[in-house]
Amino acid sequence: MQQVFDWILSHWAFCAFVLGVFVQITPGIKFSPLTWIGNLFLGGIRKDVAGLQAQMDENEKDRIRWEVLDFANSCRNGRKHTKDEFQHIITLHDKYKRLLEKTNDTNGVFDEEYAYIKRLYAERQEKNDFL
Repeated sequence: MQQVFDWILSHWAFCAFVLGVFVQITPGIKFSPLTWIGNLFLGGIRKDVAGLQAQMDENEKDRIRWEVLDFANSCRNGRKHTKDEFQHIITLHDKYKRLLEKTNDTNGVFDEEYAYIKRLYAERQEKNDFL
C-alpha cells in the first residue's frame, strides 16, 4: 500500500490529469481536459474546415443563382420547358433560400426572377402546355 501511495505522490500531475478526465467534481463546472487538449491540437483545423464550408456555401449559392437566372432568361426568350424542369428550379429555390438564411444574405434580383418563373409555372399548369 505504501508503494502505491509513494507512486501517486511522485506522479501527482499524471494522477490529477486522469482524475480530471474521468471524474467530474461539480456538475456546474464545464471543463474537460480532453476537450481542452482537442481544441489545442485541432483548433486550427476546425477554423480551416469552417472557412472551407463557407467557401463551398458561396460556390453553391453562385451555382444555383446562375442556374435559376439562366432558366428565367430562357423562359423570357420563348423557350418552353418540361414540368420536371420547373420543379427542379423550385427545388433549387428552396435550397438557395436555406443557404441565404445560413449566410444571412439577400438577393432581390433572384427573388424577382423566381417570382416570374412561379407565375409562368402557374400559367403552364393552368393551360397544361408544358414541353
